[in-house]
Amino acid sequence: MSYKVKSDQSAQLMYIKDTNEYKIVVDVGDVIYVFDTPANSTIYQLTDLQEVAGQSEQQVRASAGIYVTDNDTFMSGFFNDDRLVSVAIDVNQITPAIADDAQDILKTFFDAQESLNKTYGARNALWKDEEYLAQIAILTQQLDGDMDAAVTYFANTEEYGNILKRLPNSQGGIGISQDEIDAEEMIKTDFVGFQNLKKENIAYINGLVAKSGGDIPPTGVEYLADLMTKGIMSQQEVIRQVSGATDDYSPYKDTLNAGFLDAIAGKGTKTNAGMDGVQDLLNKYLPSYLHDTFDIAAEAGKIRNDPNYQSVFEDTLKDQRFALYPMYDKNVNWNFIVASKKQVAKNVLGVELKENDPALDSIIRMNDTSKEQEYLRNIGLERDYQKTKNDLQKAMMGAFGSGVVSSTAYVEGR
Repeated sequence: MSYKVKSDQSAQLMYIKDTNEYKIVVDVGDVIYVFDTPANSTIYQLTDLQEVAGQSEQQVRASAGIYVTDNDTFMSGFFNDDRLVSVAIDVNQITPAIADDAQDILKTFFDAQESLNKTYGARNALWKDEEYLAQIAILTQQLDGDMDAAVTYFANTEEYGNILKRLPNSQGGIGISQDEIDAEEMIKTDFVGFQNLKKENIAYINGLVAKSGGDIPPTGVEYLADLMTKGIMSQQEVIRQVSGATDDYSPYKDTLNAGFLDAIAGKGTKTNAGMDGVQDLLNKYLPSYLHDTFDIAAEAGKIRNDPNYQSVFEDTLKDQRFALYPMYDKNVNWNFIVASKKQVAKNVLGVELKENDPALDSIIRMNDTSKEQEYLRNIGLERDYQKTKNDLQKAMMGAFGSGVVSSTAYVEGR
């Protein structure tokens, strides 16, 4: 025995035996709607089946092949099939005249859906999604026809988030953000506003590029601004993309968006910001002969991309200096050490030693005034520095008097 549910929609009937209620099931492809029916509805009220003398409703259900289950099994179906959407019926909104008619139950719902499409149109991907339309239609009925209130209410539910997670995005993947939904709607309802927002985002991105110290061609900036305005790319992701495109030492340089790479087409310049700062730190803590043990560009890149790295780098420099010159506190500026020892040397030698002079390094390591003075006098005599020789002559005259005669003069006079 075949039957037809009283509806313009192709529908099937389901009977829940332990709650003694019927459900109307409508499969529209992406979604399977399961409609409640008013309490105590009969199979004859909901379908074209006629009562048969001597047959119970249970026998008619069996003859018609209507699916029968219990409530636990029915409820578990919603966990096992994401397509199932329950459509509750507020019996108080159904007049007695139509309370027994499945056609009216379904018509109210699908009319609401049609109204949604007329009111909102396909403003974004949500308004093409059967499950979303179903939920809004249900809420619109429950909220006395206030569609805007239904949209606002549903946007704060877990079900709404789950719908966004499964919707296809404009990049060909699965999962769409609320920003992308909003931008898609803005393009269709306020294109001028969309263009103005995009201009603001272009200015913002140009600011990021300028701050980076590198350069990105206008086509690349335009591409990022477009995705950002459409909600496809978040502000944080834009920051990462700019970092990766302008900095060889960025942690994001290998994760650039494929479309962005096409847009910049290998053009643009990389930043070298911070290299002067690294050189200043090397000058502050290390002798110049140790500077080449560090890659200045790499260290600057680490500092740019990690706000905590500079202190780590400074500690490394201090430790390396202390390992070679433990006689000085780690925090003492190397330039101060060099300047003070150069002055000591100049006082003895009469000349300023260059920083790469072994003699300067020797007295720096001594860090002992008497030893430094003795060492420098010997260096001065070896190198034939005039001041050192003069100072020695004065010292001898002071010790032995001005009547000291040189050995050669004494021999000649004799």
